[in-house]
This record gives sequence, C-alpha cells and structure tokens, in this order.
Amino acid sequence: MLIPAKYEPQLINAKTKQGWLEWSLDFFTDPNVLQVPYLDITVQLDVTNAYTAYSARKIPGETFFAFLLWHLASTLAAHPSFNMRFVENQWYILQNPPIVVPVAVGGKERFWEVTLENVSKISYEEFLRQYRLKIDRARNCQGSRISFQDFCLAHFIGNLPNLQFTGLTLHWSSNQMLGQTFFYFGRRYERENCLFIPLATKLHHSCADPFVLDLLLRDFNKRFVNPSNIRAKQTNNLAH
Repeated sequence: MLIPAKYEPQLINAKTKQGWLEWSLDFFTDPNVLQVPYLDITVQLDVTNAYTAYSARKIPGETFFAFLLWHLASTLAAHPSFNMRFVENQWYILQNPPIVVPVAVGGKERFWEVTLENVSKISYEEFLRQYRLKIDRARNCQGSRISFQDFCLAHFIGNLPNLQFTGLTLHWSSNQMLGQTFFYFGRRYERENCLFIPLATKLHHSCADPFVLDLLLRDFNKRFVNPSNIRAKQTNNLAH
C-alpha cells in the first residue's frame, strides 16, 4: 500500500519512538504475539458548552454532529498518537489524514460512506460545504465508495443518534487496522442540567491508550470553554 502524498506522511524516526513508543509500536504489531491490540472505551462526554456554542448561531446545512466532527478533527491534528499508521512494516505520522463517515441509507445497501479531506486545514464554512454535499449524495447512494486504502488510513467517525449506549465494541480485522482510531457518537441526553453524549472509541494500543485519549478529550472540551472565541477558531486555517 502506498500512502498518497496528499495525506502528508512522515516516516517515524528513532527520536520520535523514544520512550513508550519505542516499545509499544513494535510489541502491539508483532505477528508472533497472539493478542488483540485494540482497546474499546466508551465515555459519557459532557457537551453542554459545545451545544451552547453550536446553538448560538445558525449556519445553513449545519448539524450538531458536523459541528462536533470538525472540532474533533481539528483537535486530532494536534495529537500525533492518533495520526500514526503502520504501513508495509513502517510507522508513519499522517499530517493530513482523511476522515471516513458512515451514512445509514437503509434498503439493501444499509450503509454508504463519505470520505472528507483536508478537514483540519480548512475553515468551518468550507468544511460544511464539503460535508453537506457529500452527505446528501451518500443518502441517495451516490458518490464513490470508500477505497480499502482510505479506510485503512482515515479517522473513522460515525454517528448513532438514536442509540444512547453505555458501551459499544467495534469490530476489527487484522488486515485493515493499521493504527487508526474509530469514534462513534450516540444519542445526546440531559442529566443534572448538563448535556451528555456517548462517545465510543476503538484505540490501537501501539500508539494510543486511555492516557492520550484523556488528553485528546480535554483539549476537545477546551475549545468550548469560551463560546465567543469559537467563531474565530472556525474561520482560521488550522493547518499543523
């Protein structure tokens, strides 16, 4: 498998692998070790501030899931542990990985999928135009199906708005799981005057773990502490 240049792959060197990664990257990809290298963690994410910011203005085509997706993608860009991929026995960091979103369409197809590109490098308004166009086409079973390559390299971010789950274990296949993280949002609910949403994650233990997931979610929530700053963040180019 070749990594497209547009995903900006960088080979991980010995300096990057110092510390925990020096051991974990090799151990959890060792074909001679009988193991399941994935961790499934579901959290009840407090999105009170996020929903307040989302509700403060109306943008055509916007949904709360799209809002969360863009902010999560922008946060992921600053956390290298979630951008590592194991390709042809080499570890890379992707500076601009795609995002795959499954779309429930029903019927014999059941699901379609869209591939979103450059999400962390474009403004929120630009992202929404791409998101709305591709989601609407997918709901009509139009547009290209995802390639095996993009599935293996992408962040997978799904939405289950009718399921208020407390735990969700996602399937995996050894020939497709190259280090990426999977996310699924569930149905939001209120508790003690706060708004929560289930968030299921599947982490590859070579590069991600509960510690870095906690750091990711802390930074994600910091984006909404001061809602007045969010529009400025949305209109900035967030290239890293």
